[in-house]
Amino acid sequence: MKKYNKKLVSAITLLVGLAGYWYFTSEPATLPAQALISLQKEPSITQQPAQTSQVKPKIKYQVETIPESISESFSLLADAYANELTLPSYSMPLTAEDSHLLNPNNYLPQPVMLKGGGSASIVLPQYRFSYPEPVIVKLVVNGMAVTAVKVSLKSEQSTDTNYGNDILAKKDMLGDEGEWAAQLDAKEEWDGPIEVSVTFSAKGKKQTISTGIEYSYPAATITGVGNILAEGSDMVIPIKLDVEQAGYYRLRANLHNENGQPIALLTSSEKLSEGGAEMMLKAYKGVLATHSGPFKIATFVLELRPGVPGELTRYGHSEQPSFDLGDFAVEQLSDEPWQPDEQEQQRLEFLQKMAGE
Repeated sequence: MKKYNKKLVSAITLLVGLAGYWYFTSEPATLPAQALISLQKEPSITQQPAQTSQVKPKIKYQVETIPESISESFSLLADAYANELTLPSYSMPLTAEDSHLLNPNNYLPQPVMLKGGGSASIVLPQYRFSYPEPVIVKLVVNGMAVTAVKVSLKSEQSTDTNYGNDILAKKDMLGDEGEWAAQLDAKEEWDGPIEVSVTFSAKGKKQTISTGIEYSYPAATITGVGNILAEGSDMVIPIKLDVEQAGYYRLRANLHNENGQPIALLTSSEKLSEGGAEMMLKAYKGVLATHSGPFKIATFVLELRPGVPGELTRYGHSEQPSFDLGDFAVEQLSDEPWQPDEQEQQRLEFLQKMAGE
């Protein structure tokens, strides 16, 4: 009986986990295509056993055995999700402590222990690059003398054009006293994940450390902003783009006041055609209430979502790191409370039902 109960607990846990993940995951329309396929299949998988009379007694028995652990878990999820739904997902508060959102393209160096003692780190200005940005690579070494330092960039994708010759660039690195650097100028064909490798000699041995970056020709370029306007309870910011590749785009950017204080993370998703286009970012009054202009928009992350499973996410870039928006009278916005859409409300109702509320 104990063995049977353990199997039943595992099955119910998996069932609840899959269903909870599907309902709780926010912004499903912006997930990669392969993720969408997975999420669409999960409900049918989780619901199918409940439709057979053979499984029903097992579910009933298990619910009678561990109702509190399940209901308490879903109660916590329901409370957390209900709290999120007090503000729209397209306009979320941002503070100086949200470093990962303020610097979404930040590269974090990772020290690597070397043979014979000491450590070395590859230091990069960012993780994701857009043509024609050069790749500036630094090597920082502690506790060991090294010589003959070289850097190479290698494509991590095998294609007909680079098969057997996937070294994109290589160069000697210059420096001393523990720090070396080199700049590798970009080529248009650089596209996709790239391995950055640095080799050097230390104590008579050749050693190599590596890291990875993303490089792409921009799928679209942000060229400017339009005049901000009021729309109900939202301040609307038109973002102007020049689209090279049509598809489904997601744009994220940070709203700041004139002193650089972060206010909100703004998100928009839209299908765009080639040529000139606009995407609208919206800042909700509930987020703006304690702030005043002038405002500015910065830290753009523009993604072209995969069209089919297996495709890579492609990125765009901005001609400027930030754009001034000018003044805006926040008080002109309406005070109507934000209402979750039908899908978000269904997720909340599901969690509340599982929690027994």
